[in-house]
Amino acid sequence: MPARAIALALLKRDPNDIKALLVLSRAERLMGNLKDAKRAGKRAWKTADSSGHKFTAAMLTAQAVSSMDNKLSAQIWLRRAAQVAPNEKLKASAVRDLRFVRGSSPVSLNFDISVAPSSNINNGSKSEFIEIAGLPFALSGDAQALSGIEYAFGSTFSYKLPTQNDWNLTAGLSLSSRFYTLSSSAKALAPDVSGSDYAFQEVTASLVASKQDRDRKGATSLHVKAGHNWYGGSSLSQFVELGASRQLRVGKRSSLGFNLGLQRQWRQDSDLRSSDVTNLSVTWAHALNGGGAIWVTGYASDTASESAAIAHGNYGATIRYTPAKPLFADTNLELAMGYSEKEFDRAQFPFSRREDKTVDASIKVIFNDLNYMGFAPTAELNAKQTSSTLDQFSLEDIGVKLGLRSTF
Repeated sequence: MPARAIALALLKRDPNDIKALLVLSRAERLMGNLKDAKRAGKRAWKTADSSGHKFTAAMLTAQAVSSMDNKLSAQIWLRRAAQVAPNEKLKASAVRDLRFVRGSSPVSLNFDISVAPSSNINNGSKSEFIEIAGLPFALSGDAQALSGIEYAFGSTFSYKLPTQNDWNLTAGLSLSSRFYTLSSSAKALAPDVSGSDYAFQEVTASLVASKQDRDRKGATSLHVKAGHNWYGGSSLSQFVELGASRQLRVGKRSSLGFNLGLQRQWRQDSDLRSSDVTNLSVTWAHALNGGGAIWVTGYASDTASESAAIAHGNYGATIRYTPAKPLFADTNLELAMGYSEKEFDRAQFPFSRREDKTVDASIKVIFNDLNYMGFAPTAELNAKQTSSTLDQFSLEDIGVKLGLRSTF
């Protein structure tokens, strides 16, 4: 007697027979009845009262919806399976299947959510007074550092297009938003402004072409992007960017990455502030003994503009390190430091030519032991200090950023 018939007979006697539901889901999928397989799998998920049965129900449902070409839904069910897996071996099996489905799906959807209290949400000056021609002048409240909270949300949708001459093509659309609320002290210092005055939104469309070398020791990527952004509720700029990158494996544990970008920005608030930006960066990555890793990046950019407030050059370096061993319990740690110098091309009357030197550092902790469905909370402490030849641009900022990160 076929397994499907046996399962149906058992379910007539007991509609909540978990083993019969699991057998039915598997049998329906093997017979090509994918909707019925999905339905049985979801019933089993709701009925199951043990981690083992829930794991099997989630895996069977994932297989059914994946066979229906619903790859996003399959990934959700595989994350559920990994969450309830009764042991690490079964969890690894669910994660492996998730990565396979994700790699085979033409559609990808990612989210980034964070909350970040900050001592300086507006990049305001740390000083109350500035000096012009030897005379002191008081800065307005909104020109000084204002404390508050940043709420950030981002999402990226990408779709894999048919391969062209060994080039993998991906079209993408990304949205990002940052909103702010001011602290009571900031409201007292600058009563005429609100958090919405510093809100920023951006939408970007992209097309990426990537190709791996035949010996798999390197890869090349080309991209074109176009976007629009808004600041404080008003249109800020439109931009188009062309870029190229090259990744090379250097030895057994190291790699080098080269990136070049050319961007044209059309400012919507003032055409004089439109600019052409050239970016170049080089990154060396190295896997350390025992599982840790280090990344060192050097970069330089040039912004050409008719506006003296915009035209400048910028260069700097960052170093990032992840140790192999957890800081405590099941956590991951990331440490980063950076230094940059910004030199403006021309002075703005009556000021001298502006030069900024910035030092920043961050510590990020990823709490894997609080992982849920492959997402773990993160906490990041950031500190930044900028010293400028113009006092109004010297600033300090200390903030904490709370967010989520995918662990697989």
